[in-house]
Amino acid sequence: GCGGLPLLARSALGLSEPTARRELAANVVLCGGNSLFNGMPERLGLELSQKLPSAFKVRVASALAVERNFSVWIGGSVLSSLGSFQQMWLSKKEFLELGSERAEERFLC
Repeated sequence: GCGGLPLLARSALGLSEPTARRELAANVVLCGGNSLFNGMPERLGLELSQKLPSAFKVRVASALAVERNFSVWIGGSVLSSLGSFQQMWLSKKEFLELGSERAEERFLC
C-alpha cells in the first residue's frame, strides 16, 4: 500500500517547491464521494499535521456535500477527454497480462 491519504498528501507536499509548502499545507482541498465520510476533513487535517513540521498550519477545506458527490466524476470526465491523458491509460490487455498489482503500481504509488 501507499500508507494512506495523509502520507500521500505529505509526499505531494515534499515534491512541491520548498517555498510553496507552507501555503499548500494551509490550502488542502478534499473532494470526491469518500470525503463524505463523517469526520474525514478533520481527521486528514489532524493526521497530516502530525506528519509535518509544527511550523506548518494545516487547513483542510471541502466543498458542500452535494458538490462532493459528483466532483470526482466530473473531473474524471474532463481528464479522460484530453488527448494527452490517453497515453496514461492501462489497456484491458495490459491489465489481463499484468494484473491488478500493475494497475496499483502505475496509478496509486
